[in-house]
Amino acid sequence: MATIHPTPREVEVRQMLAMLFGNELTITEAEELPVSVESKNAAALYVADDGTPVTACVCDINFAAFAGSALTKIPPGGAEDAASSGELTENMMGNLNEVMNICSRLFMSGSSPHLRLDKMYASIAELPENAKTMLDTVSGRLDLKVSIPGYGEGHLAFLAT
Repeated sequence: MATIHPTPREVEVRQMLAMLFGNELTITEAEELPVSVESKNAAALYVADDGTPVTACVCDINFAAFAGSALTKIPPGGAEDAASSGELTENMMGNLNEVMNICSRLFMSGSSPHLRLDKMYASIAELPENAKTMLDTVSGRLDLKVSIPGYGEGHLAFLAT
């Protein structure tokens, strides 16, 4: 299957996230993050102009808590509590939504169709059925371990179609 939306490259992700979280941010390639409904990982769903799911960004609870906190300087202790409990505050989810909205640019090139962030889901299980099906048909993938300065480390997976 030909890729319609580009798979982000590690250097592009690093540049984008460093603008948000500082140049001390570190990123390395990681093992594949589970994208099953049982995984309890969060998912940002990106859609085409007609509302069809086309790409996703999946993150574990650590990345969700740390990125969702670091964006607006929620104290690291609160982020650690959220990561441990698996429960993000409304502010953390809102901030994570903004991070994922900014990351939508990573899935676009001069020749790819437009897409936009549809919604940030607290778990893959909450995704609509057509989005879950899309996760099984991705043609490109980048899995990363991201360490956010002053907060901690989490995992992120960019899934492109």
